[in-house]
Amino acid sequence: MFVPVPVFVVAGPLGAGKTTVLNHLLRHSADTRIGVIVNDFGDIDVDGLLVSGQASSTIAVSGGCLCCAADDGEVAAYLDRLTRPRSGIDVVVVEASGVAEPAALVVKVVAGLGRRASYGGLLVVVDAEHPDPPGLPGLEEQVEPADLVVVTKADRVDRSALDAVKERVRRAAPGRPLVDAPHGALDPSLLFDLRHDPTRQLTLGDIHAGEHAHLHTPYRTVSWREVRPLHPRRLAHLLGDGVPEAFRIKGFVEIGIAGLPRRWTVHRVGQQVRVTPGAPGRRRGSQLVLLGPELDGAAYDELGALAVGAGEEPDVYDLAVLEQFVPRRHRLSPTLLALDEERALDEGA
Repeated sequence: MFVPVPVFVVAGPLGAGKTTVLNHLLRHSADTRIGVIVNDFGDIDVDGLLVSGQASSTIAVSGGCLCCAADDGEVAAYLDRLTRPRSGIDVVVVEASGVAEPAALVVKVVAGLGRRASYGGLLVVVDAEHPDPPGLPGLEEQVEPADLVVVTKADRVDRSALDAVKERVRRAAPGRPLVDAPHGALDPSLLFDLRHDPTRQLTLGDIHAGEHAHLHTPYRTVSWREVRPLHPRRLAHLLGDGVPEAFRIKGFVEIGIAGLPRRWTVHRVGQQVRVTPGAPGRRRGSQLVLLGPELDGAAYDELGALAVGAGEEPDVYDLAVLEQFVPRRHRLSPTLLALDEERALDEGA
């Protein structure tokens, strides 16, 4: 018996944790073969690289928001490619960009379904710490069309703040399943067993004839590449306090200190920064994407100062400054911790 391949949409604002949730689903999908369409608003496919090694098949769409940058024919072509019988794909997941309007993207996906695919539902990821990112549709507008709402980063807010976010979700999306996903850990069965309510099927009229909310905001993106290694101390200062107009910074950087990891992955959401050793792919150099309201070309001045200059030789003392943003389980201890202690003794002498 022929069974159409279900297509799910994973949406949510910038930095909410969509890619983390998706990667967890991919790692715990057992024998389910998952095809993924990943949409990055910037022209560097950071999220696509982060998931490509784990999905059965990945299509990365960068340089704009899928809900308005691609026409129905393009989306239909992506879905057709992933749902061909020879692909062996059981489920397709579309990860929206962080500035996408969920309702508009669902309409785009539904319009692109062929006879081999069916719409499975919309999962909306909500950031408990930043439920209303600047310049984007509010939490209520994000979750209203959802079939499942997933709350991330609950560990970063107190109980009263978490309860307030969940209450807003319940009012905006009454009756919809609402679950926590600590560190992106979502039970795959919640998605694969999701049942979309066809009585809430979206129409073009529901989204004001295609008027996408993010087009009316000042969100901009800066994409930056550098072939020279970066100075870890200056990178730490940029991630911590630099380019305040950038609500979101993500990408991969190269740091040249002998005997230590060369490639690193960096993320900033609001004032929360995470840096981890290692990066997917084999690209050389650094690639960063910055997004935020009122972001302009001045960001390039700060980015341009990151590269190691002639005669500079950063060492582990400089890297120790960057390590303040590295999760404990990824820290290069005891080497850097020992150096920190040594430096503290030297400075106190």
